[in-house]
Amino acid sequence: MRQIIVLLSLSFLLACKKENKEPVCRFTKIAGAGSATKSTVTYSGDTMVTVSGNYPDYTLYYNQQQRLVRREQPAINPYYRSEMAYNANGQVTELLFNTKLGNSWVYQGKLVFLYDNGRIINVREENAASQPGNMYDYQLTWQGNDIQSVMERLNQQAICTTKFSYDGTIPNPMRGFSDFYFCDGDANYTNYKLPYYFSEHLVTKQESTCPLSETRLFNYTFTSNALVESMVGHTGYATGVMWEYEYECR
Repeated sequence: MRQIIVLLSLSFLLACKKENKEPVCRFTKIAGAGSATKSTVTYSGDTMVTVSGNYPDYTLYYNQQQRLVRREQPAINPYYRSEMAYNANGQVTELLFNTKLGNSWVYQGKLVFLYDNGRIINVREENAASQPGNMYDYQLTWQGNDIQSVMERLNQQAICTTKFSYDGTIPNPMRGFSDFYFCDGDANYTNYKLPYYFSEHLVTKQESTCPLSETRLFNYTFTSNALVESMVGHTGYATGVMWEYEYECR
């Protein structure tokens, strides 16, 4: 009898653990700044995702290890392509940009990512058309698990710095969608986009010494399961939605 009670207790605990498992969520609709309506996100098994309905529409390709390896835009007859190279730890080390000329893809440039203890610490630009001797890169400083600042440099000489602030009570659910840092269509790779996808908390403020930059504040609304529903940016007297999402969770 005692053994039966133990087995029943174990079965109950396993059932409870299974029921309490965190749901797996993915985008069903997504919209960036300036989009009047959300684009529909369509999945084809585990290897392809198509984002369509608004410009730019695009297709994402994944390999058998579920790593994002390519983005093509537009979804039909694409003429822009970006490709991702990975290190042994599954981190993106290069983001290569190509355009189509005739029937051939032509290399235009790339971003190179360096890591330390699993964190991005440097982003370097390489442009096929750049003059030799001019190298732009962006040096990241972390505070705890949040990106504190990004320093823009030319030939390793500091030009300007962008700093970020956080509400430490708001965990960042966008880290679960960090693939989209490399493919969401927002080419602003070195400002708010970095903490938005990689910091532990959601970024609430960006201020910079870079030319033509303005202080920007960020506010969020959330779904019932604490995912980001919308992100609103405030710059001076201007306010606008930067991102909106809908999800399905299983």
